[in-house]
Amino acid sequence: MSTRTNPFAKRVNALDEGDFALLQEAVETRRCRESVGVGDYDEAADEWRPRPPCPRCGSGETVGRGRTGAGRRFWECRDCGRKYTSLAGTIFESSKKPLSAWVLFIRLMCYNVQLDAAAELCGMSHQTAWEWRHRVMSTIDGYQDRIVLRDKVWIDEMYVTDSDLKGGPGWRPKRGLSKDKVCIAVAIDVHKNVVAVRCGHGKPSARRIKDALQASIAEGSEIFHDMEKSHKSLVKAVKGVDRPYKADTKDPEYLEKMAMVNNLCSWIRRYLHGYVGMDVKNLQSYLNWYAYLFRVKRAEEKWPKVERVLRHLFMADATFRSSRKRGHAYVG
Repeated sequence: MSTRTNPFAKRVNALDEGDFALLQEAVETRRCRESVGVGDYDEAADEWRPRPPCPRCGSGETVGRGRTGAGRRFWECRDCGRKYTSLAGTIFESSKKPLSAWVLFIRLMCYNVQLDAAAELCGMSHQTAWEWRHRVMSTIDGYQDRIVLRDKVWIDEMYVTDSDLKGGPGWRPKRGLSKDKVCIAVAIDVHKNVVAVRCGHGKPSARRIKDALQASIAEGSEIFHDMEKSHKSLVKAVKGVDRPYKADTKDPEYLEKMAMVNNLCSWIRRYLHGYVGMDVKNLQSYLNWYAYLFRVKRAEEKWPKVERVLRHLFMADATFRSSRKRGHAYVG
């Protein structure tokens, strides 16, 4: 069997460093276009931000002023006079990396790849990778506030150790549900919509559970839970149908009826364990990303997840202040 000689090999080998870099850029742009439908920032902006609102006053009364020297569309607000490009107000506004690098980074985030590995694969520093991760997460702040669980809903709590409360040498986390533990209130409905909310330290009170979950559950829903006292007031607050089951891992009925939420807790725990060194102050951002990605992956057959996430990032007006200038450590 004969092998075909690559007709481009000699020409590629003859390129100097500058021309080779340009060739790589062109190849990555095409690969990006074939993967997500757009090859660069301008194509993406034309597709998903055809008439961006003013980043200063939010007005939609804008007029196009052509394009910048770099080819980016330029706009002027008729209300306040602000002039801005099509990427103003997005997380891409000051990015110096090509769009293809963001597509790779988003793909890695969709698989919850470790930060050091993402930095290495994307050709960036650990600090830049940390900042990109939190830029992405800033676009889904408040995402869970819009989720409403309905019909059959399962609720529970899970706990993670708060490393900020560590003592001196030899410190060990206390056993049981101590105040060293951060409580996460979780819920999932029969339609597989999920909510995960940070809920203070230690075992939660009825008020904390209501504050965390009440707004996310439709009135009249069936509430399946493990008979914690704090759950009763939530069921009453949402005028729900009470479906209590005593927590007993040896009881087949309990395991069957509570499998939805027990599995959710296991999935979230496994997800959080993948982020070694996460700053617990950012815990809610990671939970928001989990809930968002859970929904994105659920609909992956209809809409490829990377393309959907990228579209969301271009359409979301989000800002992120870099910690680099403030000298903060890049953890979590």
